Order: sequence, then structure tokens, then C-alpha cells
Amino acid sequence: MSETSHPSNAPTGAVTRSLRLGMHGLFALLLGIGTVRAVQEAEQPVWMLLGCLLLAAWYVLGFAAHLRTRLAAPSAPQTAVDSPRIAGARTEQSEVGRAHPTANSAVAWFAVLFIGWAALVAASRELSWVAFALFFLALHLLPRAAGLLTVAVGTAVVIAAQLSQSDAATVPSIIGPCMGALVAIGISWAYRQLHAESEHRRALNAELVAAQRDLIATHDALAGAQHESGVLAERARLARDVHDTLAQGFSSIVLLSRAGLAGADDPQRLREVLQRIEESAVAGLQDSRAVVHALTPPELEQAPLTAALRRLIDRQPGGTNICLHADRELTSVPTALEMTLLRTAQGALANVRQHARAAHASIELSVESGHVQLVVSDDGDGFDVDNPPAPSQDGGYGLAAMRERVQEAGGVLDVESTPGNGTRIVARLPLPTAAGR
Repeated sequence: MSETSHPSNAPTGAVTRSLRLGMHGLFALLLGIGTVRAVQEAEQPVWMLLGCLLLAAWYVLGFAAHLRTRLAAPSAPQTAVDSPRIAGARTEQSEVGRAHPTANSAVAWFAVLFIGWAALVAASRELSWVAFALFFLALHLLPRAAGLLTVAVGTAVVIAAQLSQSDAATVPSIIGPCMGALVAIGISWAYRQLHAESEHRRALNAELVAAQRDLIATHDALAGAQHESGVLAERARLARDVHDTLAQGFSSIVLLSRAGLAGADDPQRLREVLQRIEESAVAGLQDSRAVVHALTPPELEQAPLTAALRRLIDRQPGGTNICLHADRELTSVPTALEMTLLRTAQGALANVRQHARAAHASIELSVESGHVQLVVSDDGDGFDVDNPPAPSQDGGYGLAAMRERVQEAGGVLDVESTPGNGTRIVARLPLPTAAGR
């Protein structure tokens, strides 16, 4: 689980952004039309034009301040004309109990805008249409009660201007502004619901991503604990086996040797002691072979690594053509390294079978420069090595397990892959020197 994109939020977020842009465009359009008509009918058109330009400049100033705030602090609370109930209008309090400074600035900006518009409407009713855009601003910028009160006041201002500046019928002059106010309230409510739904989905996605990360971390910790527990249990078992077999045999040999030295003058006694030492050594050799046999995988009990790999390939389900290439010098590989190579090949073929969807795969075994090398390659889907698939309940732990197994044997595991170009896994293990065998 980002950081992560949330596709489910995209449609709702696009709608809210469109509504915000539409609100700005609506204000500009209505103010432009109202300005042209008001200037044409005004007794002093210059002063009317100046007043309309000042109102437009004040609106642009507030919008620019909002953009500047968003660019300076993208994670800060939203302000003017940005959310269903703008952070500037929320009565958020700081730790010392004072209102957020951006909130006060946004409310003051809108108050000046509203008063300036009311003054212009008093001079010309042609600017009454701007009220529709101001209703949206009030409902989106101010708290709900204050926004509704502002809409009511704006409606009253428009009705008063219509009645005082014309001889039109009183009923249309009242019903028209009231209907506009109701439409603005309805659209604002729908916008607020869309925004709330978007925020709810975003919060749910964030919780899901956090839960997924916690689950992966818990799984990794559990896997590590289980591995450590298995290692400790195996060490304890080996310690018991060595103590009960090899250590006891060596102790018997030491005691018999001392007894033989003490009776070295008696040839018959010395012969008996040597015979018993031989019997103890043979028994210890058998015990040591039994311990080694317990560590050997069944695949390697009756056949060398090459034959075990051929049987492994034969057991693979159809769908992928797998070939094996092996050096003849593999007889020099110890059993412990053979087991590591066999398990690595098993894990690599499991990945080919489950994920690669490959038509061909190959296993190459070679010995060179004191190292044994295993290469498993396929022509399957491949993947981005820098961004491998995350572990899941269906798998995803094979590469990590192979790398850990090879590193425990003192080797190195390299993975080469690109999407669409197959995968190549190379395990390189050091062979023990002749002196250390």
C-alpha cells in the first residue's frame, strides 16, 4: 500500500475541481455582463466602470492570495473558495485559542467583496446577477449558518434594488431572486456531499495502505521468527546428536588410550585396548555418517546433483521446455553445497512455473575458479528488479528465500530481469579448498 494513487477518488475530485473553476468563471461572466449593462444605463458611467473594476480587482486579489498560499504550503488547510466549507471559515483554533489567520483573512476578503457588490447594486440593478456567484462563495466560504444568512441578505438586497429601480411587477421581482438563492443552496449542498465522499474515500484508502504495510511487516517479522526458531531447533537437535554419539565415542577412545598407555608393558592387554579403540572409532564413524545422512535431502541420497536436477525437471508440469547443461567436474561439489544448489533451482523453477509464463527455460551448472555456479534463465514475462512485486498470500518470497539460502552458504545471488525480456538468476558458491575439506 502510496504515496499511492487513489483511482477511486479521481471522478469525484474532477467534479469538485470543475465546480470550483466554474464558480470563478461564473463570477467573471456575470460581473462582465453586469458591468456592460450598468455602464450603458448609468448617469455617471465612468464612476460605475471604476467601481466594477475595483470589485473585479478585489476578487482577483483574493484569488491570487489563495493560490500563493496553496503553492507556499500545499499541505496546509484549504482556504478561499477551495472546499465545501473552506478552512478559512472553519472555526479551527490554535493551541492558544486564536482563530487561524488565513480564516480571518478569507472572511474579511469576502466581507469587503459583498459590501462592494451591494453598493454597486444600489446604484444599478444590472449588477444583481452577480449575487448568484456570491451566493456560492458565501455557502462555500462561510460556516453554514453564516452562509445561509448571507444568502438571505443578498437576496433582500437584490429584491430591494429591483423594486426601487423599476416599475416591474413585484411578484417576479421577488420570486426570481428567491429561486436563484434556492438553486445556489441546492448546488452548494451537492458540492459539499461530493467533497465529503471524496475525503471519506481518501481516508479509507490511506487506512488500507497502512493496514497492508502493517500486514507485510508482521508477516516478515513472523517469517523471521519462524526461521530463527527453526535454526535454533536444528542446532539443538544437532547438539544432542553430537553429544549422544560422537562426543561419547571420542570420550571412550580417550579413556581407552589412557588405559592402554598405563598397561603398555602387557602386550595382551594393549592388544585388547587397541581392539576396543577400533570398535569405538568404527561406531563413531557410523554415527557421524548417520548425522550427515539426516542433513541430506532425499533427492541427493541415491544420486548426484545432476541426476537430482534431471528428476526435478521431469516432475515439472508441461508448458515450459526446460533443458539442463552441467559440467563433468561436479563430483568435487560437497553435499552441503549440492543441497543449496538444488533448493535454489527448485525455487527458481517454481517462479518460472507460477509467474514467468515462459516457453523455454534452462539450468546451467559449472565449476570454475574455485566456485560452483548455477544459472536458471527463462524467456518469460520478466519484471522490474528495482521494483519487484510485493509479497502476498499467493507468494512473492521465493527470491528472498533463495538469496538468504545462498548467502548462508557464503555465496552470492544475482537477479537480472526486465519486463518482457525474461529472467536470469545466477547463484555463485565458493568451493572449499583442499586443505579445508
